[in-house]
Amino acid sequence: MNKKINILLVEDSEDDAILIKRALKKDGFDLTIKRVETISSMRKELAKKRTDIVIADYALPEFNGLDALNLLQKSDLDIPFILVSGKIGEDTAVKAMKSGADDYIMKDNLKKLSPAVKRELQDYENKRQEQKAKKEAKKYHDKLEQTNKKLEQEVSDRKDAERNAIESKEYFQNVIDSTSKIIISVNNNGRITIWNDTAERITGYKQKDVYNRTMSKLPMVNNPQKLKDNIKDIQTGKKTKFDAVIITKDNAKKIFRLNGSVLEGKGRKKIGVIFIGDDITKDAEMHGKLLDGNSYLVSDKKIDSAKDLFVDLAGGNHTGLFISRLNPETIKSIFPDTSDIAIRLLSEKHISEYQTIPDLPSLIKEIESFSSSSDNPVVLLDGVHYFLTKYSFKEFINAIYQLNESIIEHNAMMFVRLDPSMFQKNQLAIIENELRTLPSQKIQGITLKDSVYDILKFIYQQNQNNALVPFKKVMSKFKISYSTAAKRLEGLEEKGLIFTRRQGKLRAIYISEKGKTLLHKREVAE
Repeated sequence: MNKKINILLVEDSEDDAILIKRALKKDGFDLTIKRVETISSMRKELAKKRTDIVIADYALPEFNGLDALNLLQKSDLDIPFILVSGKIGEDTAVKAMKSGADDYIMKDNLKKLSPAVKRELQDYENKRQEQKAKKEAKKYHDKLEQTNKKLEQEVSDRKDAERNAIESKEYFQNVIDSTSKIIISVNNNGRITIWNDTAERITGYKQKDVYNRTMSKLPMVNNPQKLKDNIKDIQTGKKTKFDAVIITKDNAKKIFRLNGSVLEGKGRKKIGVIFIGDDITKDAEMHGKLLDGNSYLVSDKKIDSAKDLFVDLAGGNHTGLFISRLNPETIKSIFPDTSDIAIRLLSEKHISEYQTIPDLPSLIKEIESFSSSSDNPVVLLDGVHYFLTKYSFKEFINAIYQLNESIIEHNAMMFVRLDPSMFQKNQLAIIENELRTLPSQKIQGITLKDSVYDILKFIYQQNQNNALVPFKKVMSKFKISYSTAAKRLEGLEEKGLIFTRRQGKLRAIYISEKGKTLLHKREVAE
């Protein structure tokens, strides 16, 4: 990362602090670390507002990692918090994540720290960009409303007011057109009021083609009634996130994952809805390569990637079953609309909102019943490592064998999400032998020459900076001929590490999820 990072390290061990700093510097971070040991010194550093991320040990002489997290949350800083500990139990780790920690890393596995820091800093930056876009949208609508009142009240100043309105609109249009996010807004009548450059580029429809037209009546909308229902749900606060299928001008199908929120004018009057999101078509196409009758391993500390994959399938022609240890409130935030998804909780206690599964035999019975009675069943078994606290690994893997046999028998599909840090290497190998690897994570056996690896890394870096990567840019960067560049890029595409997409008159190159996984694996190995 090129930007200098200011890290507040809450750590009483100078030796551990040196190891953490060394691990980060090894991965190319340009950083400044301020180490503190007491709650008063941490409070003093946070007050300076210079910190980009907090990395905290759990066990400290004066206080613990949860106290440090609480202190950060009481400050007005919106920055990531990563817990690093030499010894921490699953219950404590779960408690920390529920309390708001962004990640936790074991001190004996510091090679995972740099990817976690990069990921969390990027996630927080994306969140800030979305918040900025929403604020600018509200600012724009407020300005227009103010201008309209001036037009009514000050007829003699009409020309000045019109000029202000034009300048405000041009300013806001420049803001929303500079982002890589899709930004669309409709007024209370469902008519389009904002359609940014990214929406134009992906759909092929210009703003002049759609402005002030009812969005649900346009031919690009695959399911008009579902769109109207989603807008209504956003207006009433029932949901904020949904996927919309859009038919582009050249008749290609695109899937937009959109976050919606209500736009408010003066006096908190509702004036419409704004959508901010991404084109997830490429991910959905990758998901389409998954096969019924198979169980897939999702080896990840967080649920995000498994959840997105599951929602894509359950929102299509599959019937979904979600099984997890998450608390009910978290589940409601992840799945605001559960009409197409059955939910079960892994718990020995009775919970009023959901049915519970107390043990492995009950789990096997539940999935068997669901798979045999549902149309196109898909199951997300989340946080399955929980059972290691109650059963031996032998009992655990025998249950996985039985579940897999049931999935095969009923031509269902199952995703098993587990935290790899909870298992020994030989245990993970046994699990990986029984469950299939996701296409986006399958990189075993792929080797790249350094010259080709450098091209892949360059494409990733350019994508991260929202910069287009046309063919000639690769030739210029690495000073190679047309035929050499073509051969190397063709090899990367055949391995599924990159893909190309037309952007206007250019065909741009993008790294795939599989390519990102390969880069990450190699960076960790180095």
